[in-house]
Amino acid sequence: MKQLPIFFGVLRYEFRMQIHRRALWFAILCFIILFVIRGPGAIFHELITNIYDIPMVPLIATWTSQVNTFLPIAVGVLLADRLWRDKRTKVDELFSTMPGSLSTRLLGKYLGSTLATLLPIFLFYSFGIGFIYYKFQNPIIIPVALATFAAIILPGILFISAFSIACPTIIWLPLYQFLFVGYWFWGNLLSPRNGIPTLSNTILTPYGGYMSTGFFGAPFSMAGATPLEGTASILLLLSITMLVMYLLWGLLRWQQARQ
Repeated sequence: MKQLPIFFGVLRYEFRMQIHRRALWFAILCFIILFVIRGPGAIFHELITNIYDIPMVPLIATWTSQVNTFLPIAVGVLLADRLWRDKRTKVDELFSTMPGSLSTRLLGKYLGSTLATLLPIFLFYSFGIGFIYYKFQNPIIIPVALATFAAIILPGILFISAFSIACPTIIWLPLYQFLFVGYWFWGNLLSPRNGIPTLSNTILTPYGGYMSTGFFGAPFSMAGATPLEGTASILLLLSITMLVMYLLWGLLRWQQARQ
């Protein structure tokens, strides 16, 4: 129980540090502009034009999937320097002398910085949900929107956040950011029909297509996906997330023991 107040203290600190970064808001704004002028925005504009011809739940799920197309790239890039900045400024040595276990501080850092980076995306997402609510005037839209956000966007964000915090401890930061952007397009948006081997269209993709179609019947995601496949995708993403964080904890503990 002594670790719980420390955990929430670290979480609040990391949240405030990340949410006050100008780079966070600038990067998300740039990706929103890219979203509006490129494919995802055009698809949703078509849906809005024919909004009453599409069932409400699939429409919400489609909006959620479109938000999850480009904006997670910003999350992965922005979180990649979280541990790197601590090491560069020597504050990691200061943190190691404070009360609280390494696992508590690491989990607070991970969740605090991830939630802060996710907040601008949620605000933009809520803007689209507000428009759908204005059109349908149905109170059920709010819980459905929260459910689609939690099922489609959140597992993938937790997945890429874990890798983005962990990998720069062993990979040069700019190289990881470059590789992550390439991975997102290759492993999530590249069609297997191009003849290039890809993780796209598998349950390992954090894009959330299996959840979007399997749970909510979105027409533009993963055709033929079932609720079982959506559940399997969530469980796989979260399991790998926990494994990555456990390996990061082991690596940091080993590094501390060598100092």
